[in-house]
Amino acid sequence: MSADLPRFWTADKQLSVFPEWKGNGSEFMRFVAPIDIDSITEQGLFFTAKVHIYSPDSWVTFQLEYQSRDFPKGPPFSRFEWKPKAPHNNKGLGPHELRHTYIHGTHFHPFDLNWQHSEVKVRRGELPIALPVTQNIETFKEALEFTQNCFRINNVVDIPTPPWTAKQWL
Repeated sequence: MSADLPRFWTADKQLSVFPEWKGNGSEFMRFVAPIDIDSITEQGLFFTAKVHIYSPDSWVTFQLEYQSRDFPKGPPFSRFEWKPKAPHNNKGLGPHELRHTYIHGTHFHPFDLNWQHSEVKVRRGELPIALPVTQNIETFKEALEFTQNCFRINNVVDIPTPPWTAKQWL
């Protein structure tokens, strides 16, 4: 049975539990948190985040993901990238003014725009269309606030700041 991603996207959501940042021996930490809709934990629906341990207040990714028997790794169906390391190129897709240009800096892969382009691709976790975020987001807390509003997850702002190291080498 196919997930109702449009319903998941438009619903008001809440994290079921507050996640802990965990490393896996690499230079990244992440967390995975299940999501509730109408006080019911939706099986397979998760909010995830990934940060680079040596890049405080940059190179952060937040995603909504859905795991199923067909996609056990939980492909994303929306993503927010705050101060990413590399630019994004929509290639020939999306709004006319953003085709074949690089989006440098913070950007958002909105569910609606990608879903309109290809439901099949979104279900596989492909989010080729992004929009630049013009709002000035300087702190992790501000990034959480933006994410909470975009993803409609009511308690995202309560996520603890990652235990970044002071070493910045990128």
